[in-house]
Amino acid sequence: MPSSKDRQRVEIPVYLYEQLARIAETEDRTITSVLNQLLFQALQSYQPTWIPGKHLSRFNEHARHVLSLAREEALTFNHDFIGTEHLLLGVLREQKGIAALALEKLGVTPDAVRAAVEAKIGRGDEPVQEDIDYVPRARKVLSLAMDEAERQGSAYVRTEHILLGIVREGGGVAADILDTFGVLGKVREQISRLLG
Repeated sequence: MPSSKDRQRVEIPVYLYEQLARIAETEDRTITSVLNQLLFQALQSYQPTWIPGKHLSRFNEHARHVLSLAREEALTFNHDFIGTEHLLLGVLREQKGIAALALEKLGVTPDAVRAAVEAKIGRGDEPVQEDIDYVPRARKVLSLAMDEAERQGSAYVRTEHILLGIVREGGGVAADILDTFGVLGKVREQISRLLG
């Protein structure tokens, strides 16, 4: 454990402190012991996620274009984040990828997905000025995309791997939209057909 002079002060939001205090009081423990236990449990189940600077080189040209298009879609909605819904729109707009073809054959169009995104989470009020980043669930999808590529023996992540990552993660806005359209369970089979 670092000496007291080497430790850094960590500030947490008031609502988290209040929750920790309630737990500590209920269990007749200190806040520090509760926090240590929660952090220990979280670190044990931690799964590395997609890190742009580290993993982008594993994405082929079309998959990288999907990421660029996802960013554009987020900015179009005035969202200050890139979520799974933006990745899905990026996949649909990258017409040279297998993923867009699979979704087209399943009857999913960019306009229908855009309308569903707007109905589900709406648009931001103001244009976003700062740099935007991926939400944790989108990072998990991209991590799963890398895993899908490895499972298929592919040296690079392609657009279909990103789509399979969305399907496999199964809990984001994009998966909800695909489920609403009745195609979530059909995506993998459609991609397999197209890949022969």
